[in-house]
Amino acid sequence: MRRTIALAAVLVMAAAACTSNGTTASTTPIRLLGDGFDPTAIRFSAALTPFDACDAVLAHFKAEALERVGPYGLDGGRPFYFFDDVARGGVAEGDSAGTTVAAGGPVVGGTDGGFSGTNTQVVGVDEPDIVKTDGARILSIVDGKLRYVDVSGDEPVLLGELQLESGWNHRFFVDGDRAFVFSQGDIYAIPLFAEDAARISPPYGLLVSVIQEIDLSDPEDMEIVRTLRVDGSYLSARSIDGTVRFVVSSYPSDLPFVYPSNEAAEDIALEANRRIIEQSTLETWVPSFTLYDGDGDEIDAGLLVDCDRMHRPAEFAGFDTLSVTTVDLDGALTAGNGTGVIAKGETVYASTSSLYVATNVWIPEEPTDSPEFREFSERYETAIHKFDITGDTPAEYRASGSIAGHLLNQFSMDEHEGNLRVAVTEGAPWSFEEDSESRIVVLAERDGGLVEIGSVGDMGKGERIYSVRFIGEAAYVVTFRQVDPLYVVNLSDPTAPRVSGELKIPGYSAYLHPLGDGMLLGVGQDADSQGRTTGAKATLFDVSNPDDPREVSSWSLADAYTDVEWEHLAFLYWAPADMVVLPIQSWQTGFFGAVVLKTDDGLREYGRITHHREEGDGPETECEVLDSSKEAGIVFQICDEGEDGGYTGYVCEPVPADEAAAIARDWGIDVSDADLEGADHVEICWPNYEDQDPQILRSLVIGDTLWTLSWRGLQANAIDGLEVLHEIDF
Repeated sequence: MRRTIALAAVLVMAAAACTSNGTTASTTPIRLLGDGFDPTAIRFSAALTPFDACDAVLAHFKAEALERVGPYGLDGGRPFYFFDDVARGGVAEGDSAGTTVAAGGPVVGGTDGGFSGTNTQVVGVDEPDIVKTDGARILSIVDGKLRYVDVSGDEPVLLGELQLESGWNHRFFVDGDRAFVFSQGDIYAIPLFAEDAARISPPYGLLVSVIQEIDLSDPEDMEIVRTLRVDGSYLSARSIDGTVRFVVSSYPSDLPFVYPSNEAAEDIALEANRRIIEQSTLETWVPSFTLYDGDGDEIDAGLLVDCDRMHRPAEFAGFDTLSVTTVDLDGALTAGNGTGVIAKGETVYASTSSLYVATNVWIPEEPTDSPEFREFSERYETAIHKFDITGDTPAEYRASGSIAGHLLNQFSMDEHEGNLRVAVTEGAPWSFEEDSESRIVVLAERDGGLVEIGSVGDMGKGERIYSVRFIGEAAYVVTFRQVDPLYVVNLSDPTAPRVSGELKIPGYSAYLHPLGDGMLLGVGQDADSQGRTTGAKATLFDVSNPDDPREVSSWSLADAYTDVEWEHLAFLYWAPADMVVLPIQSWQTGFFGAVVLKTDDGLREYGRITHHREEGDGPETECEVLDSSKEAGIVFQICDEGEDGGYTGYVCEPVPADEAAAIARDWGIDVSDADLEGADHVEICWPNYEDQDPQILRSLVIGDTLWTLSWRGLQANAIDGLEVLHEIDF
């Protein structure tokens, strides 16, 4: 269920070593994995060195590659991807000045007649999403189609649609009559209009990033006016006062390595691969871009990062280029001004003045049960790079550092009064150690490095972090294994942080949201005494006394989950109405929609919203339905002669009467032989998921109306009473 992508490095990215007090230790050369692998030799020198010329950049890549190339390419070839469910929670960032948090998106235009914005963690730092509104229109991208809905009149009107032909997982910013859309692509997701599609297609297995500028001035005829294609995997983007920074991690392409057909040919293949490295060009290693106009004609191309804006770590950190590119949201889309680091990138966090990119390392080469792999896992560390993003000038590299352990997501980082606070769990993200614990480390910029100035640990021994929230001089950390310890950390003195309070309750919170007045809302899963999750849960905490956090009340729904656990953009808190909206899915009960909670008097369910469409009148079935079967997620019905079976929204299958009782008992359905006596036939029906209510993806508020978005369309409900007001089907 987790969508977090852990980049699996075929090459070893060096990890940072710390001394006993967490400061960066002296470095030693890195060794490749394989025979004689020594995890204690792996070091990462945090400080980066800039290049002064393109010849130096190319020479660096060639020298490192010649040391590592083999008969099968560069230490196994191109990177590949693992999709894991280790990380919990959404993706967001903290604030540089007290972490003022948007309550379900800022209230724009006042509390009366205003509208909600994107649920960003930092006020003033916008994040791309699948829906945006300015109170008069709703723009959304679902299934690759941009839709423009006018909501300024008495009746909402779908004015226009635009199919986006490139990429997937579209997210966008909007500014006036222009939108910038970011998406991920591969060989099958390049601009289809491009005449030179074959030339610009990335090699199989590598990714490209696609950024498109959309003209919204004529909603009935929206058009793509520019498309920027960039080598590499799109990580994230941020917008501050119309200046956009997007982050891409790129692996070198166009290395036509040869591979031996047998062991006897390995020496020949090695020699050929060495010649390929020696003959490579700068374009092979540094990511390129191509810019097209609306007709598909190329108007610009080149390297994404100028050579004098490239940086390298003192120790080898892989062949990827991590680039931070600056573009103007108010102007025409261009390749912008990039700043690059020869290292991988994964987790992006931004304050109003700084951008940080953290790298979690994956080592797939060693057997996971080997002593070497276990020792490396225990010593696992995370590298963090800091960039200055003040103003509208290109991002400037400032410093790098490292800490022992791994991050959960962007919530794990927060900048406050110039210091970076980071929450980590010891060990690697793929491992689980009985004696591991979590801690918060405070880093300060010193002479090009991020240096530890304070830390506090002893949180959740034998557990891992499931959510983090930094708010001003406090941090709230949730760890989980069997119970949900909520830790309150006092960060008023960054050199001596301390755990001031702790609360243990069943389950865990995967997302934490401040409600003001010392109240904190947690969203996650309930669990039994053994730590087995049992369903969606929201908990209201009183943290006004940091030494004594308390649970005020909670709400739960068995056998359900919410996307908010891993996607903070799906969360809505509308303070003027004391209202929380959670998208909820339950395969067990068949509920797909949203639950509206009220926070004005504890935490209580106010109502539910679905995008259900009636399929016609009439009875669902003429047969007798056992109510207990619905609790099992199916329909078990007993039909007499002449009765029509079937069940609306379900696929039914007849079963022999003599087998029905045994099947029912297997499903935990209470049925006896007497119930089946004299039955003509029995039917067991499973949900037809193609006809089920669609999953609600986002929610937003305009005035006194709550809008929800699904793949089926937009729906408007009155905030007061939740009456359905409008439906717009896509």
